[in-house]
Amino acid sequence: MKTAKAKHPRLSPKREEEIAELAEFLANDRFPTTRIDPEAIAKSEGIGIIPGNYGDAFDGMLEHDAGRFYIYCNLERVESLWSPRARFTLAHELGHFFLDEHRNALKSGQVPSHPSYCDHESKNPIELEADHFASALLMPSDRFRKRAKKLAAGLEGIRQLANEFGTSLTSAAIRYAKLDIMTCVIIKWNMDGYGWKWLSSSAYELGWRKTIEEPAKLVPGSASECIFAGNSDARNEIQRTGSTATYWFPFISPSSVRDCIIIEEAISLGRFGSLTLIYANS
Repeated sequence: MKTAKAKHPRLSPKREEEIAELAEFLANDRFPTTRIDPEAIAKSEGIGIIPGNYGDAFDGMLEHDAGRFYIYCNLERVESLWSPRARFTLAHELGHFFLDEHRNALKSGQVPSHPSYCDHESKNPIELEADHFASALLMPSDRFRKRAKKLAAGLEGIRQLANEFGTSLTSAAIRYAKLDIMTCVIIKWNMDGYGWKWLSSSAYELGWRKTIEEPAKLVPGSASECIFAGNSDARNEIQRTGSTATYWFPFISPSSVRDCIIIEEAISLGRFGSLTLIYANS
């Protein structure tokens, strides 16, 4: 899948496919008809799970000690072992375990245990691989596509997918774009500004690549500006406004055949920032 230029690397399509095949085989083998349970997978592999309070040191960490693997799960950041963030954390650490290169490096002592975060912002290819594994494990592509087609387009549908698959809204949104459920762009805003973006492959082909990356350039009163400025008090409230492609994508001119009416939706993620979803008004 083609993606836009970013401030951190992306995995190659071939590597993404290899990782997804492994993760989805595991998901469909262990939980063919029910929600995937990463905690049960860990226990079945003899991996100990150690929840605790570790400040902001990490969300999760896989450690090999005395011949056994352990997953440390930081309850101060993931809230509980059953929260969507904790499920992704456990699935991420399972990625480090099931990907041979990761597991063998830890087991041999070639690399030390390292902290992992579930914000999809790491620049480390190893962390990107574990993130991709977690997404494919928790949201197998066939199941995700089939369910998405039956739901409303946009953030409301993505939110329902997140609830049904037991993931965070951010993880479900990225999966939505990567599987090209529809032509769309996902933009993550941190509390202090732009974080990253994901493009569906059809959005990339349409030329929806370079986007606004400065909060100051957001149109006053737009969905994203309202959320970023804190004008919406409800964390779960979806703001929705209309716009044009020329506004969000500077390289598309008003006279271009690529210009069209778009829908802009935004939602707060609380202390983790906010999300914007851009898609064509069909």
